[in-house]
Formats: sequence, C-alpha cells, structure tokens
Amino acid sequence: MLYERKQVYEKLKDDRRALYEHPHKRETDFRNEFDWMAEGDSQAQKLTRMDLDLAYQQFFKSLSGKRKGKSGFPKFKKKRHGGSYTTDRGGVSKEGRLKLPKLGTSIKIDDDREIKGDIRRITISKTPTGKWFASILTQQELILKGIEISDELKTKVIGLDMSLSNFFVDQNGNSPAYERLYRNSEKKLKRAQRKMSRKKKGSNNFQKQRVRIALIHEKISNKRRDFTQKLSTQLVRENEVIVIEHLSLKAMSGALKLGKSVMDLGYSAFIHQLQYKCLWNNKILVQADKWFASSKTCSICGQINKNLTLSDRSWVCPNCGIEHDRDQNAGQNLVNYGLKEIGLHQPEFTPMEFMASEVSSGTLSQDVEVGSTVKSLV
Repeated sequence: MLYERKQVYEKLKDDRRALYEHPHKRETDFRNEFDWMAEGDSQAQKLTRMDLDLAYQQFFKSLSGKRKGKSGFPKFKKKRHGGSYTTDRGGVSKEGRLKLPKLGTSIKIDDDREIKGDIRRITISKTPTGKWFASILTQQELILKGIEISDELKTKVIGLDMSLSNFFVDQNGNSPAYERLYRNSEKKLKRAQRKMSRKKKGSNNFQKQRVRIALIHEKISNKRRDFTQKLSTQLVRENEVIVIEHLSLKAMSGALKLGKSVMDLGYSAFIHQLQYKCLWNNKILVQADKWFASSKTCSICGQINKNLTLSDRSWVCPNCGIEHDRDQNAGQNLVNYGLKEIGLHQPEFTPMEFMASEVSSGTLSQDVEVGSTVKSLV
C-alpha cells in the first residue's frame, strides 16, 4: 500500500486535486490479488492501513502548515529493526495463555498479573535482543472520587525540583538514590561498540556483538524504568499533593552540552507516571507555571535574584540575607505554589520585582491516561 502511494504521489504531485481524489487501494484489494496475504490476520492488515492513512494525512497537514512540526513522507520499516504488528482480536484465557488470530495455538505468557477491563488491542513486538512482548491495551471505567481540600493536606505536600546530579531535590533537601545508569555504562558500551566496528558487517560474529550491545542498552533501560516506577509509586503513597516544575526537557538537552545527562534521567517518563498514578490514587498533582522562577525566588521574603546562574548552587538573598541551597529553596517555593493553587496557603510576603511574564497561574493536572498491561512472552 505504501509503494502504491509513493508511485501515485510521484505521478500526481503537481496536480493536488487529482492526488486528493485518487482512489488508493485497500488491504482487501491486495488480498484478492495476492493469495499469500490470506495467511495473515485481516484485522492486523486493516490497522496497518489505518496507520498508513494517518501518516499520509500528517504529511500533507505538515506541508500546508496545519500541523506543527515536520512530518516527512511515510517510509518503509527496516526489516532488521525487529518489527511489530497490532490486532484488535485475540485475548487471554483463564489459564493465562495469549490467543492470537491465525496462530492456531495459544501462547504461554511469562506474567501472572491480572488483566483488568476489556481488551481493545494487542501489539506484538520484538526487541533488538530477540525477546518477544505483547502490549495489551485495555479499557475500563475510571471512577474519580474527588479530593477534599483540608488543612491536613499541608503536612503531606512535596515540591520536586529536578536535579541532573540527584534526579530531584525536595523542600527538605532529600533526594532519591539515583544512579547515572548510562554514564556508568558508557565505557563498557564503547568497548563493545569498538569490537563490533572491527567485525565484518553482516557476519555471524557481527550479529552476536550487536546483540551484546543491545543487551547493555536493554539493561540500562530496564533499570531506569524500574527506578522511576518504584519512586513514583512511593511518592504517590506518601504524599497527598505533589508539585513539579514545567520543564522543556528537549530544549535543556540541546543546550549547554547537557544532552546525555538529561536523557539519562528519564525524567519525562517519571512525570508521566506521576500524572496517571495521582489520578488513579485520588491524589493532587500541581505543575507550576512555565515562567515561575522557583530557583531565583527567595522562599522567605520573595526577592528575585536575577543574577543567579546555573553554576550557583547556593546563594544569599540580597534583601533578607538568608543563605539558600538552590534546589532546596526551589522545592520550598514549589510547595508554596502548590498550596496556593489548591487554596490552602496565602504567601506571607509580597513578591518583589516580578516581571509581567513571571506572574501566571498554574493548573491542576487532569490528564486521563488509558491503562495498558505489558506481558512478556515465552
């Protein structure tokens, strides 16, 4: 289907009306033309065509300016990258075996978690290390109980200021036991990549070394995911209100040569986990406004230190003379911000020298995420 669209696009790209009205072939047309397509799941083929339609539409919306960012013309997936497919049929038996169309027999799952809700889609994928996974998308009703705002919440509020060296620092100066996983494995990874560069591309030894490199990356990824999942769960259990910053991690990774350090954190995935876990557990997540100067504002008197640089890890307020730890002070400012947002706290000081762009209101996070269960196949 993609090949057919590429041929049509090259032929009619100068005539937009003809290109728009051209009747592209569907998967049913190709099934009648090629007998071997009947061996595959028809629903998986339909969903693949829907993905192609979406990518095709995004390409033209990007050209016309209706879609932000740049979307190139759809490309073929590379065969060596494993591959995946999605179906909206199949399910899991009571014995914990996965049933998929056209496979004939059920597949044993190396996972004993209960699947809640109705199964909507199942995606089968293969990792670079040769492991197979099934990502099961489920749908279930989420009952929101509502949150009662009371003075008791004040004792269970935490403000998290992101730190490249400590992951985050709260208002009490506490940080999790964070390891720089990629940085710690960088030497080992370089040695493995150097060995692969000496081997003939495509040979058996080349493929074996490729798998060894993929295993190193997989171990780093698994450790990072385990760390953020356990940490986010602990924070949600121990606190009623969690206040976080509004960060542009993409911009941070491209500035001041911080790319590896920012990506090594996995902070974006951590924030995402906090969002849906707070929603599921009836907790409050407050995200400070983008222009809120949490690090530069004195948490005692409200003075803004406009001369504070990124290298200044501690500073003395020029107004009240209090010495601040940069990250701990930011955590306290986030706590004050969150309490004000939920109506439990009015600051005792009047912030001074706030620019108009620095005074904005924050919003409570109300993003509803659809849950998915990941199953490992044997």
